[in-house]
Amino acid sequence: MKIRLADRLAFWAIGNLLSRAENHRFDPADLERFASEWGERPVAEFYSVRDVPRANGDALKQISELSHPVCTQLRFPSPAPCSHEVNNHIWVEFHLGHPIDKAPMFFIQHGWRSVSIRGYHRMCKELNKLGVNAGILHLPYHYSRKPKGAFNGELAITSDIVRSAHAMRQAVQEVCWLRNLVKELGAPSVGLWGTSYGAWISAMAITLDAGFDGALLLEPPVEIEELFWEVPLFSNLQKELNRHRIPRERIAHLFDLVTPYHHPLKIEASRVLILGSEHDPIGHPESLRKLNKAWPGSFLEIFPYGHISYKLHTSAVEKFLSVLAPQMGRAAGC
Repeated sequence: MKIRLADRLAFWAIGNLLSRAENHRFDPADLERFASEWGERPVAEFYSVRDVPRANGDALKQISELSHPVCTQLRFPSPAPCSHEVNNHIWVEFHLGHPIDKAPMFFIQHGWRSVSIRGYHRMCKELNKLGVNAGILHLPYHYSRKPKGAFNGELAITSDIVRSAHAMRQAVQEVCWLRNLVKELGAPSVGLWGTSYGAWISAMAITLDAGFDGALLLEPPVEIEELFWEVPLFSNLQKELNRHRIPRERIAHLFDLVTPYHHPLKIEASRVLILGSEHDPIGHPESLRKLNKAWPGSFLEIFPYGHISYKLHTSAVEKFLSVLAPQMGRAAGC
């Protein structure tokens, strides 16, 4: 009961204290145009990155000049800019325990509306001790990327489905771009470590980019359409869509753009770990089993926790060592 109560309290705060009605407002005409534009086009086209060489040179230079050991934050122009200028820069907090070309690199993608990034710093230090470099990404509309006056992550998922979809696209494009950069600098292997919203982004990335060598997905949301329309956490979102009399079936096809199990993996399934919690109302066990079934050969384990659980991160490190690290070693030729 304590696990479930903790989740309920956190979700109540997000839904009632940290989500303002004005940020759920949107222009139905924009949604109509978006639905028409992407109704029949392939998902790979939605996430394709165009015209990014302008950013590559500076980013490569900044990353290549990092010493080790080091913990530092770098800022790059996003290869997928949006209408919010403050959100158009990628922030990566690099934790390098080894030269980039001598150790695997994991990009850490945090949860939606994550309260603090300190826990991720501790996790990066653990990874460094295990011989792994790490970089924490500030996801769209979170931390250093949130517009002035907005709560952390408040604009990432709202009833403005167009903005939410573009945030997902931006995050996927950015991590694929970063993967390409560190591979160019000689990283022997590159993986993803995502939690909740970050795991959702990571899951989409490995259905689009064959260049990743592994992924650890903690409590990834799977049934995206169901979450938007049925889960109480998103009641404000649902109210606004209903206010505009937008029927669920009218935009159902859009969720294909952001639903991982609708798409095959581009990396080896044995290098994908799906870890969940028994009492998680977001990435609930049945949905994770559905994802595991859609990706035959992926690893699935359900733990006796809730959605908000530091214990799950401890379990994740253990599973990383026993299941994913050996796979990453083979990917790196070790």
